[in-house]
Amino acid sequence: MKLWFWRRETREAELDEEVRTHMDMATQTRVERGANQRAAERSARLEFGNVELVKETARDQWGRRWVAELAQDLRFGLRSFFRNPGFTAVAVLTLALGIGANTAIFSAVNSVLLQPLPFRDPDRLVRVFSNRGTLAYLPVSGEDYFDWESQNHSFEGVSLYSSPQNFNASGTEEPETVSVVSAQANFFSVIGVAPRFGREFAEGEDRPGNHHVALLSFRFWQRHFGGRLDAIGETVSLNFEKYTVVGILPAKFNYPESVDVWIPAQMTVDYLGRRGNYSYRVLARLKPGVTIAQAQADMSAVTRHLAEEYPVTNSNLGAQIVPLKKLLTGDSRPQLLVLLGAVSLVLLVACANVANLLLARATVRQREIALRATLGATRWRLIRQLLTESVTLSCVGAALGLAGAWWLVEIAQSAKSLPVPRESPIRIDGTVLFFTLGISIFVGMVFGLAPALRSSRLTLNEQLKASGGAVTGGPGRRFAVRNVLVVAEIATSLALLAGAGLLLRSFAEMRRADLGVRTQNILTSALVLPETKYKTIAERREFYERLLERVEHVPGVEAAALSQQIPLEGSHVGTAKAEGDTDPRKDGLPVNWNYVTPGYFRVFGIRFLAGRNFTAQEMDRAADVGIKVYDYWESGGTVLTATQPQWSTSAIINRAMAQALWPGQDAVGKIFLNAVVQPVTVVGVVGNEKYDGIREPPAPEVYFPVTEELTNKWYPPNIVVETGSLPVSVISGVRTAVRQLDSELSLFRVRTMQQVISDNMQDTTLQTILLGSFAVLGLVLSAVGIYGVMACLVTQRTHEIGLRVALGAQQRDILQLVLGRGSRLAFLGVSSGVVLALALTRLLSVKFSEEISKELFGVTATDPFTFVCVALLLTLVALAACYIPAYRAMRVDPLTALRYE
Repeated sequence: MKLWFWRRETREAELDEEVRTHMDMATQTRVERGANQRAAERSARLEFGNVELVKETARDQWGRRWVAELAQDLRFGLRSFFRNPGFTAVAVLTLALGIGANTAIFSAVNSVLLQPLPFRDPDRLVRVFSNRGTLAYLPVSGEDYFDWESQNHSFEGVSLYSSPQNFNASGTEEPETVSVVSAQANFFSVIGVAPRFGREFAEGEDRPGNHHVALLSFRFWQRHFGGRLDAIGETVSLNFEKYTVVGILPAKFNYPESVDVWIPAQMTVDYLGRRGNYSYRVLARLKPGVTIAQAQADMSAVTRHLAEEYPVTNSNLGAQIVPLKKLLTGDSRPQLLVLLGAVSLVLLVACANVANLLLARATVRQREIALRATLGATRWRLIRQLLTESVTLSCVGAALGLAGAWWLVEIAQSAKSLPVPRESPIRIDGTVLFFTLGISIFVGMVFGLAPALRSSRLTLNEQLKASGGAVTGGPGRRFAVRNVLVVAEIATSLALLAGAGLLLRSFAEMRRADLGVRTQNILTSALVLPETKYKTIAERREFYERLLERVEHVPGVEAAALSQQIPLEGSHVGTAKAEGDTDPRKDGLPVNWNYVTPGYFRVFGIRFLAGRNFTAQEMDRAADVGIKVYDYWESGGTVLTATQPQWSTSAIINRAMAQALWPGQDAVGKIFLNAVVQPVTVVGVVGNEKYDGIREPPAPEVYFPVTEELTNKWYPPNIVVETGSLPVSVISGVRTAVRQLDSELSLFRVRTMQQVISDNMQDTTLQTILLGSFAVLGLVLSAVGIYGVMACLVTQRTHEIGLRVALGAQQRDILQLVLGRGSRLAFLGVSSGVVLALALTRLLSVKFSEEISKELFGVTATDPFTFVCVALLLTLVALAACYIPAYRAMRVDPLTALRYE
């Protein structure tokens, strides 16, 4: 292009020289015939004709004339923008807000939904779950996994790995808790990720005795080793065992999310556990050409064979295959699409606003446009010039918006908690830049088209006769397009406000929701006792009992307890079946299991409805039963065919479980069987608590003595504390109690119950903030739009208003004139907005009915109260925007107005 412009300059010089030579030769010929010099020059010019027209015709033959005209239009547009800094600043800022918001949200949509996962051939990656009846997405037992691995015909590779576990990392000045995943040695080859430095696990390093090697996440390497390459070969201490660092994973690798260290799992049945011990995750890579349906059929055949061979543990146990991409992004898809729709509506409001500004500016430029048309500019040429200016304005706004979007993305990336998958980092890449460029050009065309068409369709005689300040055409014709734009802005803003209002009401309802537990002055934390140091159940029990005793004596602590789960964060699901229920169709009632000390119910204020709390004898018996069950599974055991009386224990259940198993009966004294055919006697019934989340209804729940589960490495006990003052005031005392017993241990997940609630609500909180911000932005833009229309109306009808005042009109009449017009626009906009919001609600309910029901809590998608409040708010804002121009109209001096042009 640069060479073309240099060539054009040469051609221009040659063209000038050719025209001048031609004129000189024609003049010389006439002089030789006897004409004087002046007459000869005049005659030659008349014969040659319009010099510039000839030049334009010659330039047309060169081609690419449009490039020069485009450059000319750009220069003219930029000069005009600099001459009107106020208009330019408002328009650019409006577009920057709209385009920047769209770019930021699209970058999240692009990273989460559109881009493939950052693994090799990610479309072939699947997760394989166990399922039984209504219980889906269950973990896998180690013994079942070995059969799956050897008997399937669909997978190129299969790998087992654990959920993230919390390990004590010692050896530094202050012990800390790190997130660790143990995996089969082939995990990284199956998922398709190579370490950035060093190597992955070698074959055989997932066998006992060879497993003391580790791969570090990039963040952990940077944080603890300062990014030193010589960290490879050094050791890290995890649960008091040394692991040699053999590799550093790439910075982009974040699956599962926020894992610090990877170590090999010991791939033996003794380590992983027998059938029925569902604890592990399975990742698989499909063979080329194998579909999900084919793999599902293959795994179903494998699980049917295992059910026949092991009827007690594997009866009705199936396998479920889910694409990894769907699993990671499924919950985020509707949320992101709703937010993308919201910012698109904001962009529409911004476009309407800028279009209104351009229409007002076009009114001032009508004489200029008319003069250009008179001088020979075609309508298409005028439209092209005006569209070039609008697209230039949009691109400048897009550049500013892109800077804002980059800033928002940086904040999102640095956020510790973000309710979207983090496996693919959110970033502004080439796709996002292309989107921003495309949307800026499209937006410039959209908001510039109406002003361009209207400005180019002029009555030249009327415009050229008009004085500099006059504008032809009646008010109705002049303001029809602008009125439509304002109505569209108000309608779009109401739809946004309605969505934000529904989320805000859901947020308030969630905050007021009855969780069934005390939420004030509660501190929660967790602690891991490494099996390498606390090997026996007796040692573990002694430590926890001594810890509770010390914590209870911390100043400010009213009560303390241990619990495997805490409210809102339950994830341990089992089954229960009433004794004597012989219905073969029932596999057992899905129930939430929790293991607690007797003080748990006091700490959380859970009321007993019947029966009593655990006794010391029941806690001791539970410890003995726990040892028997643990030894049974560790030794491989035998197939259970009947109830095991020697495993009998006691439990407390909630009202939901009592009603499900024994409706209308007294549950105290009743016996049920849990998943391992263990008879359990109910000694108490308590009120329901929210265990799975604020949005979820109370589920059946059973509480066992915590002494029965001290061997479970997957669910370390939580320390829950009731305080007499602010919970944060006792944190240091609880840490000191732990340090006094073992200085190499550390607390983690230290939170108040209010923080637990906030964590559970983070999806709703973020959506409410974002959608609320977009709605407020749309509301402000709508107010600016209606203010601009009414201000322009007052300005252009000043003469009429002055005449009305001179003829006796009172100030209230003028106020009624202006506010009446504004209120009609507001009414039309609000009415259209209600229809639009209900239509969008209906559409979303059809497409995402289940997802919407999850997002809203305590309120329906068509909540009348929300719609009425939003409509009133928008009406008041619109009338307030009309008042300033109305007040100015009331102050019009009739004498000045009658002279106004």
